[in-house]
Parts: sequence; structure tokens; C-alpha cells
Amino acid sequence: MEIQQQIGDVKGKATTLANMAYWAGETGDKPKQLELNLQAVSALTQVRAYSNLVTVLSNLGVADESNGLVYLAQAIWLTLNIQAPLGQTIRLIRALYNRVPQGDELEAVLGATAIFFCSRRGEGHPQLKELQEDSFKIILGAASAQGIETQEAFDTWYVQQIDPEYFLPRLNQRLEEIVGDGWLFDRSQVSVSE
Repeated sequence: MEIQQQIGDVKGKATTLANMAYWAGETGDKPKQLELNLQAVSALTQVRAYSNLVTVLSNLGVADESNGLVYLAQAIWLTLNIQAPLGQTIRLIRALYNRVPQGDELEAVLGATAIFFCSRRGEGHPQLKELQEDSFKIILGAASAQGIETQEAFDTWYVQQIDPEYFLPRLNQRLEEIVGDGWLFDRSQVSVSE
């Protein structure tokens, strides 16, 4: 890491920090794991390495029980604004879905988003079928939690849920509510070309 600092390899330093965080977590040192991941976030933000930042934020989301929801929300916000890998995106959506209270409207929005990403980014993906199945399970779980039990009721509800004009703005709004003032990066610096 010293060499990376000397030569100005910020992204390499961030990768080293993230790897060190992983091993700290493996040894059970949660405080060190969180500290190292936050240092990696800072470095990745500095060089605008947003695809790598998604990974570190998702690691934080899983590791930090108190702020995990905030980190997962930021990671998903990034996947909406950059070209993140489809598998990673669906896993993130699943992780946030699992942390949201059952019956929360965000569950359906996350399911619709997962289905949307599969249809938009999935062509030719080797695991597309599994990702689509998981996405559909998310939306089925949301429907069940909202008390939708018949096929007819589900069909009507589903059509309302999968309108991108509805769920994408709603998802952004909910993610921003979850994060509040806890953003670890400047959202205005993120561009779709990242």
C-alpha cells in the first residue's frame, strides 16, 4: 500500500483497503473491517471509481448492522446511474429487499426494478434465467406481503407496479429518504458513462 500511495495509485490503494477489510471481517474484527471499507470508499470516491464503489458499499451494507441499509441504498442508487453488472445489481436489490420491513411498499418497487434490469441489461447474460427467477420471487414476495392472493388481483397489481414512470422515480425517492444526509459520495459527480 505504501508503494501505491507513493506512485499515486488511489484505485489500487482502495482495492488493497477493501481486501484488508475482507480479511478483517474473516477474522471477526468488525470495527477494523468497517474502518478499512470506509477508507476504501473515500479513495474510490476521490477517483470516481463508481463501479468499484458499488462493491465496497455492498460489502459495508452486509457487514454493518446499524448502517447497512444506508450503504445498500447508496449502492443501489449507483447501479441506477452507472452500468453495474446485472448479477451484482440483482444481488444488491435482494439484499435491500431482505432488510426492508415486510409489507413496505419499497419491496414491490425493488421487485419491479429487478425485473426491469433483467429486461434492459440481461440480453446474453449467462445467468439471466436465474436472475429473472429471483427478480420474480422478489415481486411475488412483495405481492404476498401486501395481501394479494388471487391471480387476477396479482395481474392487475403487477401491471401497476412495472411501469418505469412510476417505480424508478419512487425508488430514487425512497433511496434518498433512507440515506438522508449519510451520502459517502457527491451524487452530482456520477455520470452514466462511469
